[in-house]
Amino acid sequence: MIEYNNGLYVPDLDLWLDARRVKDFSFVSHAHTDHATRHRRVLATPETLTLLEYRRGKTQGKPAEYNQPLNIKDHQVTLFPAGHILGSAQILVEGEQRLVYTGDFKLRPGVCAQPAEVKSCDILVMECTFGLPHYLFPPREKTKERLILFIKKTLSEGLTPVVLGYTLGKGQEALKIVGDAGYKAVVHDAIYQVARIYEKLGVEFEPYQKYPGTDLEGKVVVAPTHMNRQQLQADLGRCRTAYLTGWGLDPDRRFALGVDLVLPLSDHADFNELVEYVHQANPRKIFTVHGFPQFAARLRDLGFDARHLPEKQLSLF
Repeated sequence: MIEYNNGLYVPDLDLWLDARRVKDFSFVSHAHTDHATRHRRVLATPETLTLLEYRRGKTQGKPAEYNQPLNIKDHQVTLFPAGHILGSAQILVEGEQRLVYTGDFKLRPGVCAQPAEVKSCDILVMECTFGLPHYLFPPREKTKERLILFIKKTLSEGLTPVVLGYTLGKGQEALKIVGDAGYKAVVHDAIYQVARIYEKLGVEFEPYQKYPGTDLEGKVVVAPTHMNRQQLQADLGRCRTAYLTGWGLDPDRRFALGVDLVLPLSDHADFNELVEYVHQANPRKIFTVHGFPQFAARLRDLGFDARHLPEKQLSLF
């Protein structure tokens, strides 16, 4: 039903799943650049296709709404929410067996992405980015409270708070958290442009301004993670930085990133969510990708038939 040869491939449909190299036809789970190859034809949600066109140019796409089955070569194919970023999707392929590929996902609710769903299946191919037991994220509200406290304290000391997040997804989530907390946000152009697309797709933000070109006093800067401390200080003067990433649970990550605060706000599932997903889906076979091989071993300890896919493997079954 599925092959793995430098990418996941469903031969019965002639369909690749998040292929990293250009293919004739590929499902794209979301619009992050590590998934957004310029395939000749793409199966994705309308939101993902819109974001892909902004990031990659015109895309020949087959749009699929959530939970609206499509018939492709005598198989029923359904996209359903992944909870990762706006428009992110998992895919269910139904033939003689039920196959689910998760792409990147999280079960915790976010502020921009549609809430994730779990569907029962025979075969589950899942990401396991944070598939080690120490990756346990605190409650999302607690992390938001820590971010708001950081902003309040930084402003009270006459400094400019800078919140760093990925251009697509995390940046817009930071913008929404900042605005909903009652602070005025000034947004770097890369995040600003994507936020405008989010608005067209139905996400509502409190009023925000574009950076540079506006007074920063009493405001919060939302910037992409590639801006380093030297750039920020040259542009903003006295500032303090908070970086949003699930890897913030790693010791010394703050020092490695050169920031004042790291907050474990992630758009991926943590270890417990990964295990919970498996229990809910209750598959016969599990293949893990994009993470730690130890996670598959932990699933075997729990009684599941699971293994991690190495980079070089031609065929599963």
